[in-house]
Amino acid sequence: MFINGILAQASNVKSESSSSYTVDDFQALYPQFKGLIPDAVISQYVVMANSCVNQHRYGAMWHTAIGLFTAHFCVLHLQAQTDAGSDASSVLAAATNAGLLSGESADGVSYSREIGSITSDLSGWAGFKLTAYGVQFATLAKMAGKGGMYVW
Repeated sequence: MFINGILAQASNVKSESSSSYTVDDFQALYPQFKGLIPDAVISQYVVMANSCVNQHRYGAMWHTAIGLFTAHFCVLHLQAQTDAGSDASSVLAAATNAGLLSGESADGVSYSREIGSITSDLSGWAGFKLTAYGVQFATLAKMAGKGGMYVW
């Protein structure tokens, strides 16, 4: 059909399903996370990555992109991780974004952190700037780009 054939191809919306990326695929490329993060947590990030990183959009870059996406969220998990039984203030402190050190004092022992510079230059991709894996993923995503779109 014309509408579903030609217009769907012209729209640049990639609705085809991707191959399944697995925890084993991830751990083969990123063995540093094995044992640091429970397999159930890695599995949830792999499921999320399979939903978000479309193989047809990324083409030959898909394995790299989906691995970087998953690694990014694994690092965020590690940054916010606390021991079981931690009190609320410890959990909140671990989950708070540290930002960049923007000021210091010596006698008053004060310092300040600023988050704006982290989030401003990857407009729409701010959270991915919080890890090196996220920055690499955002770079690939911008290269894959979505181009022009026509939504019917």
